[in-house]
Amino acid sequence: MKKKYPYYPVYLDIEERNVLIIGGGNVCARKAETMMKYGAHVTIVSPEFTDEIEQWATQGVLTVRRKPYEEPDLDGASIVIASTDDPCINARIARDCRRRKIPVNVVDVTHLCEFIVPAIVESGSIQIAVSTGGKSPALARTLKEDLQKFVGPEYDEVNQVLGSLRSAAKKTLPTDIDRKRFFDSIIGKGILDMLREGRRNDAYAAIARSCEEAGVPLSDQLRAALA
Repeated sequence: MKKKYPYYPVYLDIEERNVLIIGGGNVCARKAETMMKYGAHVTIVSPEFTDEIEQWATQGVLTVRRKPYEEPDLDGASIVIASTDDPCINARIARDCRRRKIPVNVVDVTHLCEFIVPAIVESGSIQIAVSTGGKSPALARTLKEDLQKFVGPEYDEVNQVLGSLRSAAKKTLPTDIDRKRFFDSIIGKGILDMLREGRRNDAYAAIARSCEEAGVPLSDQLRAALA
């Protein structure tokens, strides 16, 4: 069935969630590695596995079931990824998941997916998810590479210090508009450019001035940076 609307972008907490992947090849290994990176409990169902998956299973970092897929394999799964080389099995997995209302991704078969996995750009605490709606993974990878050149460590540094001010700002500034104006004023002082230019002291002094102007107490992190 053709989709009428694009996918809705969302960040999902999969920490301690059960992620089931059907298929034991290289694509499955990449998906498993990503899911484990974000804290999921991964189980892989397949008659055969790559050496990498076998090693992970031996290390106990994921679980394998050496068998063909059957619907009861879905029991307890929060998310399912189908990555077998059999289109009929993949379609059956998608139908079974929809019937059970389990979000499912069928690798490289967009019309069977309830969710798609974006290309991810990470710089410390900063994450940017890039998607082409499943139309062109190659273009998504290219855009990811372009963004990686642009998003430097200064974004993570600013994110960390602004995050350290959020609690005090909520207590001090009464409305969302006041808080937005406060944080926008900090960014507006050009602190990202200062950090790119190596003017770290100037950047943190500018943040402190914004705090003083708004009556927001300095966080311990900001005080340490100013010391």
